[in-house]
Amino acid sequence: MQEAGICRAIHEGVMDLKFCGTPFNPNIGSLLGELHRATGYGGTIILPSSNQKGFEVVKYLASEADIKDDGVTVDDLWDCTKEHYGLAVAGGIMGAASIPIKKITLGHYVHPGTSEYTSLSSHIGLEFFPRKTLRSGSVSANAAKRVFGTTRVFGIIGRALPFAAVGLAVFDAISIGQCVYKKNN
Repeated sequence: MQEAGICRAIHEGVMDLKFCGTPFNPNIGSLLGELHRATGYGGTIILPSSNQKGFEVVKYLASEADIKDDGVTVDDLWDCTKEHYGLAVAGGIMGAASIPIKKITLGHYVHPGTSEYTSLSSHIGLEFFPRKTLRSGSVSANAAKRVFGTTRVFGIIGRALPFAAVGLAVFDAISIGQCVYKKNN
């Protein structure tokens, strides 16, 4: 349904009723006045009538009991987020440390057949701990090589961080959602 101004909507409504065979000839000026005075009501219905105006107005006034606001306010979300702050910061740090950055911009050589991106945690590991690897031939080194494609400790951390950050973000969202739910119920 296309949005229209109140005057146009009234005229189209009257024409539709006439087309359907319902005799409805209201005084448009009076009808507009009644609708403008109906603000603050829960609803307004215009019914055809044989009185001098040609219509009757039925207004519904919502009581306090009828109005139930189950909406979540920004204050509720903010309070619950502040309660949960520590874990959200951990998730943010992990997320930031796993953002892909071009190796060339960090001054790393891009070996043929490898990705041209690295994470901040992997870069820090290459800069400060370049030879820190898992013991060659160990079960953990073989598993890390199969799963993450590297045995460098910071390379493994850099490739695992996005998964950990997503897991923490999901946990944060659920925890904050439960807090808001408890506050509202």
